[in-house]
Amino acid sequence: MGFISVAARVLMNLESLGGVETIGNLSRHRTAPIVIPNGEGYTIRFVPVLSGESLAHSYQELLVQEAKSRRLPIGTYSDRLEFLKFADKRIMSEEKVKPPENEEDIRRAEVDVLLRDYVADVGGFLYAGDHPIKRTSCFQVGYAIPALWEKEVAALESQFHVRFAPSRLEAQIPYNVEVGSALYTFTFNLDTSRVGVPSTIFGNKSEREKELDESRPERIIGALSALLRFYSYLSFGAKRSRFLPNMEITSSVASYSNNSHFVVSPGNDKNYIARSAARRNEFVKYSSNLGYKTEVELFAYDREGMSTGSGVETLGTIEEMLGKIIEIARARLA
Repeated sequence: MGFISVAARVLMNLESLGGVETIGNLSRHRTAPIVIPNGEGYTIRFVPVLSGESLAHSYQELLVQEAKSRRLPIGTYSDRLEFLKFADKRIMSEEKVKPPENEEDIRRAEVDVLLRDYVADVGGFLYAGDHPIKRTSCFQVGYAIPALWEKEVAALESQFHVRFAPSRLEAQIPYNVEVGSALYTFTFNLDTSRVGVPSTIFGNKSEREKELDESRPERIIGALSALLRFYSYLSFGAKRSRFLPNMEITSSVASYSNNSHFVVSPGNDKNYIARSAARRNEFVKYSSNLGYKTEVELFAYDREGMSTGSGVETLGTIEEMLGKIIEIARARLA
């Protein structure tokens, strides 16, 4: 199985997806310091950002939907979209999973959790009991931040609103919502080789591991389908009911690497597709020189004219680009 990496540039106007706190009648947008080039060196600026936790939550909601349509197991809390992830003995008891009795029993308990909850399989979990179980997430995603090398492409502004009630003047409330506009970029990685596979490499094997292994193809396809829907919907973030942003993916590059973990370059500037292609070529060449055979397929979606001359196959939509990646992944399952 392989490793998928996707970087995208998304133009978002008037979004309040990253609300962080309320001060009086002002709902503030999340901001964070980032280091950007200024021509002579680097400087720090506070810019609007979207939390990686927010993006991850959206993807895991899609995993729940996939599990229900594919008859994969979903725990009680994940079914409520509360991703508590078997954190303590009480949750383990409610989910009817026996905690590990000793270090040799940790692998058995992890397999039981994976067979109880598909989200814990793909999204990882941490049981913090007497004998902890740590399963690292099979997918990785970080903050969405403004493209670093694009000058002045992010701004924040408070928008004034009033709840108007002419029949009850005391119910009228003024409020301000801080909205942001930016050309955001973020990277999403998915390691399909780890889906449906216990991460605990010591201790006694579980008698149910064959059952888990037999469900791997459907689990992997579910994770791929959720990834396609994640980029097609862009349904992450808060305050979407009245502050649904005007947003579109302007460009993206995606890779599928077999027998390796190749991560595409982030979309901080307009050369990121060509840079990803150049890095891919050198990575494959030097891996081969070192006796390590690997293959890296690369595809792009481009409305900014940035893939010209890169040698990367460019598709007409983000869905078509990801479809190419999914076709390769499914072929590996055959």
